[in-house]
Amino acid sequence: MKVDECFGPTVQGEGAQAGAVTMFVRLGGCDYRCSWCDTMHAVDPDNAPRWREMDPDDIAEEVKALVPTHPEGTWVTISGGNPAIWQKELSRLVLALNDKGFRVNIETQGSVPNEAFWYADMVTISPKGPSSGMTLDRDKLKACMNQAGMKAVLKFVVANDQDFAFAVDVASHYPHVDTYVQPITITDKVGHEKRAFPTYRRLCERVATTPALSHWRVIPQLHVLAWGGERGR
Repeated sequence: MKVDECFGPTVQGEGAQAGAVTMFVRLGGCDYRCSWCDTMHAVDPDNAPRWREMDPDDIAEEVKALVPTHPEGTWVTISGGNPAIWQKELSRLVLALNDKGFRVNIETQGSVPNEAFWYADMVTISPKGPSSGMTLDRDKLKACMNQAGMKAVLKFVVANDQDFAFAVDVASHYPHVDTYVQPITITDKVGHEKRAFPTYRRLCERVATTPALSHWRVIPQLHVLAWGGERGR
């Protein structure tokens, strides 16, 4: 597998585990090119020479070495890029981490089904709205949701009204799945947050005044507020 970075312990900044301590394994490679991607270092093939080629067992060993005395059940977030593009290797990685006492959350946009979703403890599926420049394949999303089953949560990044309508539409097909929405956060070249709270306020107001969405959770990207665009956080 191609590994962009392994780091932690840190605090998860978004989604169902926002605020929880986690380790991160960020794999290299992605089938998407979102216009506002904040981890291009794990997406752009030009960065591939910087990615490390590692066996799944060796990745699990590296994570273990970062927290040699971790409590049973410590979380590891596997992100990217899109980790689901690594087919059998991703299953091996999840199982290797489980064997070392970790719980695993896979983060993916729901564009590539993967049997690893069966083995993970949580699968955060984040379909990308119109502002990303990507087009949702609903059949592939459905296949991903089916593989994740009860472990699935939905997470949407919202940049504008079109993204909000997209999130409402997609989530309506999965009414029993926990749904999290977050505003897009723009950072400057040194990682300082430039635009989060105005968008966050508007998003909160939209959700709070739509009774059908009262079960949604609205959060900012906590890691960006804490560390800006800094890698390894």
